[in-house]
Amino acid sequence: MDESKAEPADLGEPLIVRSHVMPWGFLVALSLALAFAYVGAWGLDVGLAPESIAVENAPLWIFSLPLLAFSLFLFLIGVGELARYLKPAVEVVVDASGVTTFDVLGARRMSWADILESRIEGGQLLLEGRGKAGRGTRGVRLNFNRLAIEPALLVQRIAAHRPDLIPVPLRPADGGDSPIEVA
Repeated sequence: MDESKAEPADLGEPLIVRSHVMPWGFLVALSLALAFAYVGAWGLDVGLAPESIAVENAPLWIFSLPLLAFSLFLFLIGVGELARYLKPAVEVVVDASGVTTFDVLGARRMSWADILESRIEGGQLLLEGRGKAGRGTRGVRLNFNRLAIEPALLVQRIAAHRPDLIPVPLRPADGGDSPIEVA
């Protein structure tokens, strides 16, 4: 069953939203890594590595090592993107006690009582909430293009828990079509 088309069955059941990763990241990174590795290896293989560093022999040799290092860097990025493509990470969990987001810095939990406002800005859902110990506000941005779920389903689940948090505006500022159709 496709998770992005499924209706939420029960509010007690958590809505787990995974990341949506396109295969272009690892395809481009791995192909560029192979190309840079080939050119870097060719520069070292032609026998131009200097016996003593001299001005006339140094440029190709000095150029080849950074290319090999950069190709290794791109290869590692490609492997990381491949891992994200094969096993998408959990981005958001919406359950009875609040919203949890996961990013590079770890999990951020916002209970329903702490969320003050939600609004849509561009292709993002912005949740504003109370800061810890009553100091200021904190916000969470959810990019719709990174989520493997229809944005309307996420907005419906938030509205089911807190009807006062229906994102404003549901229409973009330019007056175009809404990116979200909420029933």
